[in-house]
Amino acid sequence: MIEWLYRKIFIAIVSDRDGYDVRAIALKQNKVLQKEAKRFDGENAFEEMHKFLRKQMDDTPLHYIALLNSDPHQGAISGCSLHNIDHELSGAKTLCRNQKWLLHTSLSEIDALKKRFSEVGIDYLFSPFSIIEHFFHDKISTGLALYALAQKDSFSVAIFDEGILEFAHHYPLHVPSEETNENIDGAIGFTVGIEEEVEKGIDLDEIESLDDLDIIDELDGLSDIEDLDSLEEIAEFSEDEPTLEEKRSSALSANTTKSEMDRFGDDYLRFELIQKTLKTFYVSEQCRNRFIETVYIADGYGSGSELKSYLEEELFLNVLIRRIDLGDEVIALAMSEDGQ
Repeated sequence: MIEWLYRKIFIAIVSDRDGYDVRAIALKQNKVLQKEAKRFDGENAFEEMHKFLRKQMDDTPLHYIALLNSDPHQGAISGCSLHNIDHELSGAKTLCRNQKWLLHTSLSEIDALKKRFSEVGIDYLFSPFSIIEHFFHDKISTGLALYALAQKDSFSVAIFDEGILEFAHHYPLHVPSEETNENIDGAIGFTVGIEEEVEKGIDLDEIESLDDLDIIDELDGLSDIEDLDSLEEIAEFSEDEPTLEEKRSSALSANTTKSEMDRFGDDYLRFELIQKTLKTFYVSEQCRNRFIETVYIADGYGSGSELKSYLEEELFLNVLIRRIDLGDEVIALAMSEDGQ
């Protein structure tokens, strides 16, 4: 009954090192009434954003705030049984996704967010890997491929095969190189930033409701995602193209390209991170003599033709890059949680 009387407002917050992007959408009886976007920068960015949130929330008791998790210490792991996972997730909050894979993030970060947003509250906290799964839902089940989400301060990479998560890794950018590299070169599973000190085992039944990291159904609304195949056709392999073994060798040679190419901002850094991910995958037991031919990149920051060229020319990959509006995508996930 209350939904007939009041508007329902969904608010998405996407943060980076410089400020906050905030998106608000108002609905009534499933019809969009208003949509507003704000950017908050500078020393008083959080205070100004807080005023904006309060103004939106004062208009209706039906309001939901959703954050895109920016914690550098997060990730995703194949499988949901902690007894069968070769990782120790100490100091982490976990959530099983579709009984297939596990999301994790640091408890300290969640506690800090709850404290920081205590006056307005947080209804949803979404993982970058859930963004990847939702944005590429029509592609993930089609075969083996690498998927990535490019943000201003991070780069999240996941490998799916027929809808099954194989590898995942969340890379914080603009941090000392040794911190970024120390876990990927020698690791089979990816647990950047999670210290292995505390006792193993987390009771999934004790997961609190932040609703929680997310349980996402496919959503056809809000984000009008075109078929990625219409953006660019994947070229057929000809006799002149390198063999799979040659392609695998190029991916394993993680340092050969570095001396031959000039860095071009974050594009080259993201190229290196994809190269390192592939290198780890190809030397792991999980590889099973498979080769990744296609990369899908959700571009939330502006990764350009340089990244595409690096991957195609140096690693012989088929690359499709599509712009993603992170604010709209976070709201789409929140609406799916609410049953919209």
